[in-house]
Amino acid sequence: MNVVFLNQFERLAAQGQPEEQAHVYIGEQQGVWSAGWKPADSASASEADLWYEGMSWEELLASFRHGIAGKMRLGFRPLIDGMLEETPFWDRRPSLPQLLQCYADLQPPNEMADKLRLWRRSKASEEKKSAFLIATNRELHMLAVYLPRTMEELLEIPGFGKLKADKYGGGLLAVMKDAEREHPYPLESWVPGAVSAEQLSEWLFRLKEDKYGKTLTDVREKRSLLFAIRDGKSLEQLEGDLNCPRRSLVERIEKLDEEGYDVLPIVEHELAEISAEEIGKIESALGELGDKYLKPLLRKVYGDLKTNDQETERQYEKLRMARIRFRRVSRTAV
Repeated sequence: MNVVFLNQFERLAAQGQPEEQAHVYIGEQQGVWSAGWKPADSASASEADLWYEGMSWEELLASFRHGIAGKMRLGFRPLIDGMLEETPFWDRRPSLPQLLQCYADLQPPNEMADKLRLWRRSKASEEKKSAFLIATNRELHMLAVYLPRTMEELLEIPGFGKLKADKYGGGLLAVMKDAEREHPYPLESWVPGAVSAEQLSEWLFRLKEDKYGKTLTDVREKRSLLFAIRDGKSLEQLEGDLNCPRRSLVERIEKLDEEGYDVLPIVEHELAEISAEEIGKIESALGELGDKYLKPLLRKVYGDLKTNDQETERQYEKLRMARIRFRRVSRTAV
């Protein structure tokens, strides 16, 4: 194996002396990439971890970063800095929002968080929007931990600016008004002292690990989808094989097309199930209205929106597939 990259990691003991040492590496042999972790102590060779082996550079990098974040969360630090970003964040002065989020995440869930989620669900249903657009799970957890009682206190919670506080603050404060709390406001008077450097470091690296773990999952799912498209599978087959809703599949296929991947096999397969007359209407609407917005195309081709959500969803699916082919033909013609 040809070693392309090598870096040493150390975890220090309480006395400041190296307790454990290991190496991370990226290697290549006959076009096959590999990345992993090797303890420097030969007696610990069984703890070696192969993070990736294959031909995808994109998946290798995602696996490499995810593995590094996990090791750094456990206290290992690199001999050469900048493994995950240019300026190591453990050397920076943490911001107050970071400290507030970290402290809240260290606290266990409580009953107030459940009450706030019930309020959010009701509000989302009332406004006919996704619950996370009203407040994220993390924001609700911070509210349950810090229990603001006034609009001024609510504004101290990360994620609650004036517009959001004005719109939802009254309802949120009403849910929390009778809850007992033991800490004072302003939060900056005590939270920074309640979070140790070790707790903050572990929390920051856990966020990195989660981030790169999601990236790795996305890369692997993209690879699986591309292989399935190459093999000539239909949307119905992909829905079962990948355990993914049809709408999400179509959106991901559109994204793959934007990235330059060949998705025409599945597009042509799905469009072949549509009548020539319907395809003609869709292509005529695309030529007249353009391909930027789907709702005008839907009205042009199918008339007023139907009350049947399933039927409307199927119509959007047809438009998305036809739009992919329309854009591909347009790019080819230029």
